[in-house]
Amino acid sequence: MSVNPVSNSAVFGSSYAKSQSDNMGQVDFMRLLVAQMRNQNPLEPQSNTEFMAQLAQFESLNQMRTMSQGIQVMQAVQELASATGMIGKTVTGRQVDGTSATRDIVGREMFNRSFDRLTSFERAEVDQDERVVAALTDSVNAGQDISGTVDRVISGADGIPMLMIGTKVVDLFTVSEVK
Repeated sequence: MSVNPVSNSAVFGSSYAKSQSDNMGQVDFMRLLVAQMRNQNPLEPQSNTEFMAQLAQFESLNQMRTMSQGIQVMQAVQELASATGMIGKTVTGRQVDGTSATRDIVGREMFNRSFDRLTSFERAEVDQDERVVAALTDSVNAGQDISGTVDRVISGADGIPMLMIGTKVVDLFTVSEVK
């Protein structure tokens, strides 16, 4: 069994998201340790120092995981601060398909809920909104560079801050120029 101590948490703006159920917890480790003690060779038992070394390694792993999560949260805050600092400025960046972001914005305005929490009837209403229709039509331009003044910042489904230029959505990490 291998456990990656660094990449076991979700973050704004990164693709190394895993669920907490994938993490080996303290209870799991203790079960493994007890099973190891029960099933050891009685003629050649493990020494206490070996068990203590395993406990120390596990604690070190937990500390590294906690530190990694803290760094990822700091990264997310920095990304959001960077994005909000661009509000009102003219930027050039790569347009992304803004359909889901626009649906979410319209769903919140119309029903006070994100698009994924709407009923099918409410989703149909959102999809008929002129902004959503425009975003669907404009989705063919995803990948093109655009310039414009940033009106607002939204968070994508993956937590990455996105810049809104009118009805167009620009990925923060593709911004090549800020005026």
